Amino acid sequence: MDSFEKRLVEAVRRKREAEGLSIRALSSLVGVSFSTLARIERGEGLPDNNSKIRLLEWLGPDGEEAGLTFDRVAFVHFRAAKNVRSPTVHALLRSADLIRRNSGVSFSGESSAAPHQGNEAVTLSKEELEETADRFRKDLGLSPGQPLDSLRVEVEGILLFKLTETKCLERALVKHLSIDACDEWSAMSVPLNQGEDTWAVLLNDCHTVERQRVTLMEECWHILLGHKLTKIARVADGYGRTYDQAEEHDAFYLASATLLPRSAMIDAVSDRSTSADIARKFGTSAELVDYRLKRLGLWREHVGKRIALSSD
Repeated sequence: MDSFEKRLVEAVRRKREAEGLSIRALSSLVGVSFSTLARIERGEGLPDNNSKIRLLEWLGPDGEEAGLTFDRVAFVHFRAAKNVRSPTVHALLRSADLIRRNSGVSFSGESSAAPHQGNEAVTLSKEELEETADRFRKDLGLSPGQPLDSLRVEVEGILLFKLTETKCLERALVKHLSIDACDEWSAMSVPLNQGEDTWAVLLNDCHTVERQRVTLMEECWHILLGHKLTKIARVADGYGRTYDQAEEHDAFYLASATLLPRSAMIDAVSDRSTSADIARKFGTSAELVDYRLKRLGLWREHVGKRIALSSD
């Protein structure tokens, strides 16, 4: 364990014990699993960079007193693999800076300044998510059975930048993000002003059109729901980030519900359409269709599992 990690673990243990918290209680507070925290405190493992950020946030001034700080902080919405490499994060943050400079929107204050954020995540019930998706489609004038191409949707205050088409990024950045790191990220949303009413979405258009559609829809819902921004920071030997699992769930659920409306899914199951048939009709992947059917509780009917009472 290097000196940074040793100081971090010791500072966390001191504050936890001083506040009378169990490891399980701390786990609930910081969003790091109990098993991970217990292993770290026993000296049997190392926290990853995402865990380091959460622990540093919880330590607050106690961490600063121990010389534990973030080297750089940025706030964005971030669609990337859990183990995205530091060079890719660095390239995305550089892209965010360039997009801000070339967007034509005046950003008052430093781009690394913490934006206004609510204290608690606001989660929606399943029915509220379905109703929200239905209203969105109705506002676009779509019928339940009509496909939605989210790449054609214009949302006030959201500017779309496609990676390979935008002119504001350096060639080396585009090469890295489109070739070397293509599978590591899907999209990034960047607030263009401190009021967070104007945004840029950088979309990885090297992915399939079907994947781009759900990715862009998910980013739009993060913005339209007022979700907390992801904090990305360099800590010790690499970048880490925060995220809220409940908000991630709501944004993805809404993206799937917007592209695959409930009533249309019920009709498709009744017609015995396959996942591939439904995907072709609505311009999505079969995997998204399967997710949607399972979340709606339609999987048994979809796969044709018959049920009956025994005659005994």
